[in-house]
Amino acid sequence: MANHFYKFLLILFIQIVTFSFTFGQEWIQLNDPPFQKHHSNGFGIDGKAYVIEGVYQNDGPNQVSNEVWMYTAETDTWVQLEDFPGEARGIAIGDDWNGKYYYGFGDGSNERLNDLWEFDPSTQTFTQLPSCPCQGRTHPAFIAHNDKIFMGSGSTGNGDLKDWWEYDMITQTWTQKPDIPGVVRHHPFFFSIDDYVYVGGGHAFNWLRYDPATEEWAPISNYPEGRVAGTQFQHNGYGYVLAGDDAWHDHVPVWQTFIRYNQQTDDWEELPPLPNGSRWAPSSFIINDEVYYFNGLDFDDLSDISMWKFDLAALDNPTSNVEIDQQEKIEVFPNPTNALVEVQLPSTEQWNISILNPLGQTIHSAKHNDNTFRFDMSNLAKGIYLFSFQKEGSTTIMKKVQKN
Repeated sequence: MANHFYKFLLILFIQIVTFSFTFGQEWIQLNDPPFQKHHSNGFGIDGKAYVIEGVYQNDGPNQVSNEVWMYTAETDTWVQLEDFPGEARGIAIGDDWNGKYYYGFGDGSNERLNDLWEFDPSTQTFTQLPSCPCQGRTHPAFIAHNDKIFMGSGSTGNGDLKDWWEYDMITQTWTQKPDIPGVVRHHPFFFSIDDYVYVGGGHAFNWLRYDPATEEWAPISNYPEGRVAGTQFQHNGYGYVLAGDDAWHDHVPVWQTFIRYNQQTDDWEELPPLPNGSRWAPSSFIINDEVYYFNGLDFDDLSDISMWKFDLAALDNPTSNVEIDQQEKIEVFPNPTNALVEVQLPSTEQWNISILNPLGQTIHSAKHNDNTFRFDMSNLAKGIYLFSFQKEGSTTIMKKVQKN
């Protein structure tokens, strides 16, 4: 598995030997949730968020749940609500549309499920809808959009799938549509932008756009490749991907833990990395313009249940010319290196400098007030490292350095 991981890093390095980017906003830590789960599902509305089910991780067998929790952003607090009335399950799926949450499928006590439920936060009640006339499954793609639900792929007891279904919220009917092109997949990523639906990864090396009007599939940029088991959302015309593993279930490199897709350019942008690196099967929701990220599993530290938020509006605020000039003046050399790396900073003001390894772990953190910074990498493992530079009141500037 490790060989696959470093092979992936080498391919990435060939594509982008030098790369830098500026951030005007960072992740902010909140109170830990009162539960530790993976594969939870949630959404935000009117200053609150609702999280349904999940799988408890403990020292023994995983325990499925039908718990429902409500989070209040203003107070950063959680309250447990009445349980989900359907069968307790693990690895289910859901998405919100028009102020309601649609939820179902997953792994029941005796079989994979194909049911569908609607949750109304105004009354905090569930209504069961018609089940899908398809095989029961865990972690399929599932997108609620334009009064429809699009669902496909996922795992059955007999293997993975590539089928594709549409549920009409108005007529409450299911219709099978053309299969997802490519191989079968499970635990893919998915989101919608404008009139299109997007599906990718899931141990499959293709990303695709589905047009509900024509029922046609088209390929898009494959930058995240075979990525699996993270969380995703759409916001203000972009599709976002958070955390997850690569196709071989190694955690993705830290700089790929938070990325977004621009359909206008068919391109992916790397965003401020998640704190503490990637996680498997975490959860997220949006309240106003902020994304909240929590739970899931970091296989190196199963006790990390921390919760964080990020202001998405800050991503679209233009970086000032001064900050752009500073970015251009930060020079890192030699890059690649097998020993000492030197950084030329644009001023002798105090800089906060951090260095993260490919797993997102901070291996160096210090304050520095000289315009030259040197760091010995000779004892570090081969791979790509992330150097972070920030002045007080300024954006964070990051550069990748390849250690040979």
